[in-house]
Amino acid sequence: MYLKSIKVENYRLLKDVTISFDSSLTLFVGKNNTGKTSIMHVIEFLLSNSTQLAFDDYPLECRQTLYSAIERYWQSESENPITDFKQSVPITKVTMTVDYSDDNMGNVSSFVIDLDENVNHAVIQVSFDISPRIETILEACKKQLDDLTKNEPKAEVRDKYLKSIVRKFFSEFFTMNIVAVNPTNAEDILEKKKSDLQNLFCLKVVRAERNMDESDDTNSNPLGTIMRSLFSTELEEMQADVQQSMLEIQNLVIEANYNLQGRINEHMATIVQNMLPFGYPAADDMQLHANTNIDLERRIKDETVLTYVSKDATETLPSTHNGLGYKNLIKISLELNEYARMLQKDRTKLPLLFLEEPEAHMHPQLQTTFVSYIDGFLTRAVGENIVQIVMTTHSAHVANTVEFNKVRYIRRCANHVECKPMADFPKTGTDIEKAEHLDFLQKYMKLSYCDLYFCDKAILVEGASERLLLPAMIRKCKEAGDFANTDIPLSSQYFTIIEVGGAYSHHFYDFVDYLEIPTLILTDIDFVKGAHNSACSRAEAEKSSNGAINRWCKKVLGLEEKAPVTIEQIIGLTANQHTEGYRHIEFEKEENGFHPRSLEDSILNCNRGIFGISEGKEPDFEKMKYKKTDFALMLLLDEEYKEYQIPSYIKDGLVWLNNQSRRGEL
Repeated sequence: MYLKSIKVENYRLLKDVTISFDSSLTLFVGKNNTGKTSIMHVIEFLLSNSTQLAFDDYPLECRQTLYSAIERYWQSESENPITDFKQSVPITKVTMTVDYSDDNMGNVSSFVIDLDENVNHAVIQVSFDISPRIETILEACKKQLDDLTKNEPKAEVRDKYLKSIVRKFFSEFFTMNIVAVNPTNAEDILEKKKSDLQNLFCLKVVRAERNMDESDDTNSNPLGTIMRSLFSTELEEMQADVQQSMLEIQNLVIEANYNLQGRINEHMATIVQNMLPFGYPAADDMQLHANTNIDLERRIKDETVLTYVSKDATETLPSTHNGLGYKNLIKISLELNEYARMLQKDRTKLPLLFLEEPEAHMHPQLQTTFVSYIDGFLTRAVGENIVQIVMTTHSAHVANTVEFNKVRYIRRCANHVECKPMADFPKTGTDIEKAEHLDFLQKYMKLSYCDLYFCDKAILVEGASERLLLPAMIRKCKEAGDFANTDIPLSSQYFTIIEVGGAYSHHFYDFVDYLEIPTLILTDIDFVKGAHNSACSRAEAEKSSNGAINRWCKKVLGLEEKAPVTIEQIIGLTANQHTEGYRHIEFEKEENGFHPRSLEDSILNCNRGIFGISEGKEPDFEKMKYKKTDFALMLLLDEEYKEYQIPSYIKDGLVWLNNQSRRGEL
């Protein structure tokens, strides 16, 4: 039994999005503010005790529609204006699908209303429908608005007051309704209670640890939190390995309370008697007696803290003396222990664990192993394939350790978000070709910690020289005013540079299109001739040895897979043919009467004066006796070369990338 999918309508940026879940682990990735946390929050909200939709969770577009519907209702001359109102106001709705094909129905049985034995999933719909009291509520809003604006004729002031009043009354506009829906007949429904939905899931949320400061009272003593839970738990419900220790602690508390209480009370009674010299109490009065209450159990709960012990166990240091990453890991471990205990207590509920950005404060190596740690821990503590984990991350180290089919890419558009399951990629090719494609991407992204999931834009480059030089070249373009036609220049956007080489960049073509990330491909034209593809100059060139360029040309020119691509076809590509989908390709162009075949030749050609190359001479990097990375570092660090000019093909490509929408909207 597991949560198979949810469809969310009109909740924050989740305007109309369906999210599928893996039965074991689902990882949400994407840029900041794309709605990853909102997906978790909407489920947490539905399972909470709250039944009221918050105004801040109602989408901005829906608010504007609501304001207009209210105004139309007040001004309507229709026979049934409330019907028109209800039909025009968008409602928030969440549809959940729970799969029970493993025959472990648990508490989901109360939502199963179809007797077809071939149906193995339950559908639950939670909607916030227009309140039955809506007419009374709207009249109250109208009266308050009229009172506030009776001396204020300006329309903009009225609009301002209307929005304020709607915010005030908003929680009364909608009523939560929960129904079980027949999967084979959407008209067949059964009303359910909030408690039915809460009893279906055993939800645990481990929030992102944004502040590990010891002064944070809510999280400063995680061990104390666990101790409070242990003291409130019956011994037989505890894990076997802690039962004996807990029993001994409880016995010690009882014994210590009894012995200390008596001795302290005896001394306190003497102190009290000596403090009463005025004749009270008399012999026939009630006598005063001191009784000191010592609650060792409470002190153990509240004062048990984590410390670090030296190797010889003679000295201790507070937990603040250890790194935040390990503190965060300890906190997560303690919370997971508590969650495992909850699950062992009740196996009828669907276990759902939310982990929000668990990588906080962890170093990259720890992030890489975290996912396997969580899975291993839960398998040992609860059982294999029992807990369904939903995790968000901003870490490439975490994202690239998870199998593609478990990743959900969350992409934000102008006023809504989309969820792209990586299980749906690639879209084309045979099964073998798809498997090979995925295998390459998975291995490459893991080895390089590629952060494509989290960038605004991407640049695919040949090698280390381009990777080193491009950030500085982007700054040069900004300073030269090449990015002047955009509010936020490329230099201030989050771009990623991926070193893939000319032989492998084509593997990313369909991938960046699927993710809808504007991507610039900078590659070398690599002139060759003859059957052995010998490197040569432009004058002798017959074709290019660059796989990225050849594959590009075959696609945009409509050539067969095995058809040759001539150098004339490559150089003859039109401006429009340099762009395909979300991708744009650039390679060396002719400048100063010379057509370079590589990045280094292009830089030499554009900066003849700096390198002492005469106009009639053809630059040849191979004869300059530089290593490629040394050459790039020289341009970056040596004052003599800091004013170098950028080759035109790179500048053209960067300007194209700068001008693309960061939302990836074509």
